[in-house]
Amino acid sequence: MFKKKLPPFIVDIHCHILPGVDDGSRNMSETIAMLKLAKRCGITHIFATPHYKTGHRNVSPKGIERLTMRVLDEAEKQGIDIDIASGNEVLFFSEFDDYFEHGCFCGMNDQDFVLVEFLPEDRFEYIKNALDMIQGLGITPILAHIERYNCFVECFENARIIHNMGVQIQVNAADVTGFMGRRVKRFLHKMLKEQLVDYIGSDAHRSRGRRTPDIRKCVKRLYRKYPAKYVDRILYKNAFKYLL
Repeated sequence: MFKKKLPPFIVDIHCHILPGVDDGSRNMSETIAMLKLAKRCGITHIFATPHYKTGHRNVSPKGIERLTMRVLDEAEKQGIDIDIASGNEVLFFSEFDDYFEHGCFCGMNDQDFVLVEFLPEDRFEYIKNALDMIQGLGITPILAHIERYNCFVECFENARIIHNMGVQIQVNAADVTGFMGRRVKRFLHKMLKEQLVDYIGSDAHRSRGRRTPDIRKCVKRLYRKYPAKYVDRILYKNAFKYLL
């Protein structure tokens, strides 16, 4: 049944909201504008997930904590009631295990869950082996925007395989409504029909344009096409259960 109103909570588990640390928000003013838009769209909780890439200048976990507190303080001054938790979007690399054990990047809300991404052209066996290695560390990988990797869009069975491994799967709201074209949109709706998706994220980088926290169109589409209990799970219940 289609819900005319937004759900009571929406958790955006993938957002580049912190100012000046990656290719997301460029300054505090833009961050506040993103938060205001997110709030209007019904988002109640956001994970700040700046990129972590070896060979780049990455913000440290302590830096993420300090910036998050600054953003929360400014949001309170602006009257924006929204919760922000810490995380990273980690581009997988061969020393992932050592860097995680030394606390170089953040698990989601300090839990043993890590949002991990790969390159679009990476082969399935490489991704599968990497996810298996992460699980061997006692960590649950959350695969960021599965629709961005050719090996899944070209072979749907690969998505079933990693889901059955216990990997959690995040998709981008804009891609559900066609941002990356019809082929990707069809792939995602097959994922949703089989209930293989665990989380929706905005992957927002800006307050204006096409990569914003405005997920209203996606939310309406989800409730129109899929069981409300499942949509509730991927919009907020899974995040409350595992991450918050």
